Formats: sequence, C-alpha cells, structure tokens
Amino acid sequence: MEGGGLERYLERPMAPVAGDVLEAIERGPVEPARALSRDDLDRLLDPVPLAVETGWCWLPDRVGYVAVRTPMPAVSGEMVEWWFDWHPRDPLRYRIWHPLAHRDNSIELPASPGAKAHWGAVHHPVEDVGTGTVHARIAFQPPTALGFSTDALGDSAVATVVCGWVGDDRRRVRHTAMAHVFLRDGEGVVLRSHFWLGAAVRPYLPAPVAAAAARVLNSRAVRRLTLPSGLPPALARHCAEEYANLATLLPELYERFGEPPA
Repeated sequence: MEGGGLERYLERPMAPVAGDVLEAIERGPVEPARALSRDDLDRLLDPVPLAVETGWCWLPDRVGYVAVRTPMPAVSGEMVEWWFDWHPRDPLRYRIWHPLAHRDNSIELPASPGAKAHWGAVHHPVEDVGTGTVHARIAFQPPTALGFSTDALGDSAVATVVCGWVGDDRRRVRHTAMAHVFLRDGEGVVLRSHFWLGAAVRPYLPAPVAAAAARVLNSRAVRRLTLPSGLPPALARHCAEEYANLATLLPELYERFGEPPA
C-alpha cells in the first residue's frame, strides 16, 4: 500500500454538500414522469437544465432512478480522467474519497488501450452507500457502449464522460447503468450523475446463457425482491457526498501526483 501522506485525508472533515442538493434529495421522490429516460441519454450532454437535476424515485417498472448535480468549480476533465485511472490502483486512494463509506478497491486493467485510460477497466470497490456493505463491480465503458449516440470526445460543452455497468461481485450479477457527465462550467465543471438501478440485470456468465437469463431477470418482480427499498435516496446522498468531497480533493491530489502539464 502507498502512503505518500494520504493518511491525513482520512481524518480531514468531508467537504459539505450544497444545501439545495441536500434539500432536493430529502424532500422525497420526484414524479417518475419527470425522470430522464435511458433512451434519452444524449440529453445529459446538453447544458440546458433537465426536468430533474437532483432527485430520485422508483419508476413504474421498479427501476430505481437517481440524479445528482454537483458543481466542481476547480476541477477539469483532465483531472477527472486521471483520477479514474489513478485512484483504484491503491485502496488508500479510494478510501480518502469518502472515508466514512469507502472500504477497499482494486482494478482489472483494460485488455487493450482505449481512447480514455479508464475505458475497458473494471473496478472492484467495497463500500457502504447507506444500505450495508457491498462488493461492487464497475465495468467502465465508452459512452456509446451504454447507449449514448456519441462518445462526446469533440463536444465543446462536455469536459468528459465516465460511465459503465455496475454489478455485484459476490452475487455475480450486473444490475445498473451509471453515467457521470462532466459539463464545462466556467473554469471548472458541473457534474450530472445518473443511475438506473436494476435496469440492466444480467449474470456474469457466458454470453448465450447470460442473455437468456437477462430476459427472465429484468422484471418488476425481481427488482422489487432484490433492490433495497431505501436504495435510491441513500445512493443519492452518497453520490452527493463523495463528489462534493472530490471537488475539494481532486485539485490538490492532481497537483501533487498528476502528470505535469505538457
């Protein structure tokens, strides 16, 4: 394990979440009709305000929907891309992101390099977002693999996109679509985080078997049985906390450990 003086961040108070973000989460579920459809992912790339920038609900098919907006005024897209390649290589780096909830992490590096270092990587975080400790599996993908029509590499409004499929390492099943879109905002970025919990249930099995099982498992009944009732608001709070904290941490860490500017 690497130290490098990072231990001190474990004792430092977490950065506060913006009051309007907390208020939006705590006021209760939004109307499901206002939630962004997974068929409209490109809308996340458009800076025009969404119907729901921060909020959560259960959709009619029992998919859990979470949206969180986080200002990150001193952060750049380059910092974000560096962070998602740098932090999973040592568990301590992951723990300082959210010392109260993050326990451990490891990485499977991409089989072949992509346009972004994290594309094709698989992270194995251990954390508690508020419903008990989970051993997660996050397979990071180019945006088009998740359903965006473009990878947004040339979009002047977009600093970067970090997205992928979230699953459970112990249950050996994928379950959730996750998208973090970092829009340029002055000298920094503003982050739109969106999750569709239980929208993509598929076991980690050979492709033909997994596809057949997915047709059975992607149902309202299975989601009701497997997704904790308090998961959407808990995840919304956790997401707001960890990215508010990262907005403060990342510029410091990038200055100390990031690659020097060209």
